[in-house]
Amino acid sequence: MTESANENPLNIDGNNFNSEKYLECLMKCATLKQVMDKEAEVITQSQFLQSEMQTLVYENYNKFISATETVRKMRSDFQVMQEEMNKLSENINNITTFSSQISENLKDSGNSVNRLCNTRQLLDKLQFLFLLPTQLNKSIEAGRYADAVHDYTHAQRVLQKYGSQPSFKSIQVECLEIIGELKKTLRERLLTPETSASELAESVSLLRQLQETDSSLQDIFLHCAGSRLDQHLKKLSDCVDDMDILEWVEKCNDTLLADLGIVISCYDEMFQDQENANLPEFANKVMSQVFCLFEDVVKRPENIGTDLLIRGLDKFFRKLQAMSEIISTDTVCVNAQEIVIKCIKHKAMVLQLTIHTQFKENLMRVRQTLASKGTENADLKDILNSLQVYLMQKVQASLLDFMAFLQTNLSFGLKTWCAKAVADACWTVISETMVNLSTMVKSMSCLQPSNNIPFELLLVLAKLCLETQENGVTTLHNHLVKLLEEAVPGFKLENKDTNSVIIHLSTAAQCALDSEVVYIGQTAAQMLRVSVLARDWLRAPEPRGPRAVCRRVVETLASADSAAAQLFPTSMKPSSDSSRRTIWSRAPSSFSPLNRIFSERIEVFSPACADRAALSNGALKVALKALVECVRLRTFSRHGLQQLQVDVHFLQQRLSCMGNDERLLNALLEDALASAQLRCVDPQLMEASIVDIICERG
Repeated sequence: MTESANENPLNIDGNNFNSEKYLECLMKCATLKQVMDKEAEVITQSQFLQSEMQTLVYENYNKFISATETVRKMRSDFQVMQEEMNKLSENINNITTFSSQISENLKDSGNSVNRLCNTRQLLDKLQFLFLLPTQLNKSIEAGRYADAVHDYTHAQRVLQKYGSQPSFKSIQVECLEIIGELKKTLRERLLTPETSASELAESVSLLRQLQETDSSLQDIFLHCAGSRLDQHLKKLSDCVDDMDILEWVEKCNDTLLADLGIVISCYDEMFQDQENANLPEFANKVMSQVFCLFEDVVKRPENIGTDLLIRGLDKFFRKLQAMSEIISTDTVCVNAQEIVIKCIKHKAMVLQLTIHTQFKENLMRVRQTLASKGTENADLKDILNSLQVYLMQKVQASLLDFMAFLQTNLSFGLKTWCAKAVADACWTVISETMVNLSTMVKSMSCLQPSNNIPFELLLVLAKLCLETQENGVTTLHNHLVKLLEEAVPGFKLENKDTNSVIIHLSTAAQCALDSEVVYIGQTAAQMLRVSVLARDWLRAPEPRGPRAVCRRVVETLASADSAAAQLFPTSMKPSSDSSRRTIWSRAPSSFSPLNRIFSERIEVFSPACADRAALSNGALKVALKALVECVRLRTFSRHGLQQLQVDVHFLQQRLSCMGNDERLLNALLEDALASAQLRCVDPQLMEASIVDIICERG
């Protein structure tokens, strides 16, 4: 693009600019005003360029003058330097001449001085040998074992070479006795538990210099080091219940791990030319005990706080990384990763148990509230929202709590294995929380008849499981993915099995719904059963209105229907029965057993649906089926049959207003009335209009 612009003859800044063509093109394409403006622009630019060129000329002229003066000054300075260099060369030649003369004059004296020096050194060595036993005793008494060994090894070669001579033999024997005692002292210091790691290393090093065998020294060194480290382990074990995790880790790092590092470093330094077969086993044994103690510290309730746990874990992990560089095996590094993963898993277990316990306590408060207020005053939707928000917030807070393990300033924060462990732990919290919720709902559903749990609570829990199944699990999963992406960019969460969690929630919701339906149905059925079996229907008086038990049954079913209406929508369309107006005057023959064979079968204990009408119909089937079965066990008089006719009509009027399935309702009530007719000694039903009047008065 730049080359084509330079070759353009109309480009005023190009190398191939043609003024005539440019002027001709300008005259053809531009107006007079544009030409005049272009002229003014060109004049302005020309003046600006001329000013810049003049400035550059002045600047270059000043630089030229300055350079000329500098060259002139350098020429004069070089002349002075040349004169000084000539003088220096003359002085060096004179010094060389004088030095040669002095060396010649002192040659004989130097040889004499060398002989005297050699004689002096020999006398010093002899004096050192004669004073060696005394010097060794002084050093040993003062505890300066290293100086004693150094002096002995320095003179050992001379004593071995000239020990056979009488003047040196006594010195050699005395030195051997002193060194024997020193070896005994060093071995005793090795076996003393109070000896520090540096003193152990010093003792072993001195014994090696005294030509002790390496195999025995290795065993002694590791045995003594193990005894000292066992003391540290005992002290750390005693501190597990008295310190928080940060204090315990600091003490472990400063005592046991520091001494272990010194032991290993000294061992490698002292026996570097030997095979270290026992060292890895020794180090792994000590570290395994340290890991067990650390796990005990982590499991203490006081150390479960995230900030305290992470600070202690980070400091411990950094020390283990340093130890892994000292120990030649990979066991420490692997165990360090495992200890971090175990801490994350333990944190997940504690969090999900905490959520479960707190949710259970919250649920008990809700249960007490429902038991005290009742269905009429309790806002079930508000209770559901509070439970759902509480559960979701607790789980989300736990997930956010885990992200602290992925901080960039931590030694394990950005490790892939740590991110995977955090992701697994977060999903464990989500899944276990939902499974615990499902298990708790199932348990409460199974204990419903004996534990007197409010049926409203079962409806709330069923709705909670259903909404969590539909939206909650997916929301938490997406929230976890977002948190992991923010904490560890590029990390991909592996596919988690959400289906099993959803199945648990769905099963729990079904159990709660079934239990609620059975509970309401059996409550109403028990009232009907007692009222039918305890009454003498052969001596029944003429009916004056529906019995009180019918009103209680209607109130029970209405209360359950009202509670279900707050939580579950009505999606089923109620079916109408056009024969409702004439069922009370049918002949008993129309309800013969043969006709029942071809009638539609009613599943009394079929699974309940998450629908208001379905729940009401389910409880209705249980209650009225019990009525039918109890009626079949009794014998009725005419007034008894008519009383049952009034009760059935009352139930039909009141229960059909709740949105129940009229066909189902009428079928069961017809079956009850027909069974009474078949069991009646004088089966005469009242007119429908009379039944209506009696029910209205009642």
